[in-house]
Amino acid sequence: MKIKGVFSYSGLGSKILQLVGVSLFFMLLFSLISLWMTQGDLSDIGSIKLAQFMQSLGLFVIPPFLLAYLWSERPLQYLQINRKPLSRDVLLAVIIMLSAIPAINLLGEINHAIPFPDSLSWLENQLVELEKRAEDLTLRMLDVNTPAGLLVNLGLIAMIPAVGEELFFRGIIQQILQDKLKAHAAVWITAVIFSAIHFQFFGFIPRMLMGALLGYMFLWTGNIWVPVAAHFTNNAVAVVFFYLKNIGQTSVDLENIGNSENPCFSILSFVVVGVLLWLQTKRSKETN
Repeated sequence: MKIKGVFSYSGLGSKILQLVGVSLFFMLLFSLISLWMTQGDLSDIGSIKLAQFMQSLGLFVIPPFLLAYLWSERPLQYLQINRKPLSRDVLLAVIIMLSAIPAINLLGEINHAIPFPDSLSWLENQLVELEKRAEDLTLRMLDVNTPAGLLVNLGLIAMIPAVGEELFFRGIIQQILQDKLKAHAAVWITAVIFSAIHFQFFGFIPRMLMGALLGYMFLWTGNIWVPVAAHFTNNAVAVVFFYLKNIGQTSVDLENIGNSENPCFSILSFVVVGVLLWLQTKRSKETN
């Protein structure tokens, strides 16, 4: 029986069900493998990082390749990873992402300040607690002070999520939505899903906008490696900043760049990103 492309004519609803089923299966499988490898002991940071690696593989890396294999005769072409990206596209994506950091920080602060009604104070407390746990775990993973630790974190926290999440969200979800919906709708729906799946309410708005930014990079260039480069840049900057701070080479807190105490940086950030996106849109129209 021919397997490659066997579900190529599936509709949107069918593909969504296949996506959910495959993702849940591999997430469960790799979670069980992780539990076996760590013997259920996540008290040390090494076990936590191993569990994070297995989770990323099971949820974001493997499912896109399997789904693309089932949906297309040319799975690598379907995921848009079979072509080398243009250097200028990658460079522009990296510059946009670096320029957006102050704006993202300000939006995160605004998001965090959104008030809850008194009737939902219990929900707010739960979300604050979940956010604190996620932040504590992230800080533990980022707490390295050796070059080897930095390289591990660049791979685990920056590279693997960048590749896996872009394959999953832009390579799979955005594309199946784009088959039935307008391109802009596909980009924004995917961005909402991208932000929601991280389960961090107080960062929902900036993460959604970053997801839309990555989605448009994919739409304009038709190459998954462009948003991967931008996503990696965003993650890697955080990893490198924390490392430099740990070894005493900087006292700057990355998340404070562009916040309400430094609004000039965020205003400049919005302007620069807006101009760069306009240039990218113009160039994309000329190319097409």
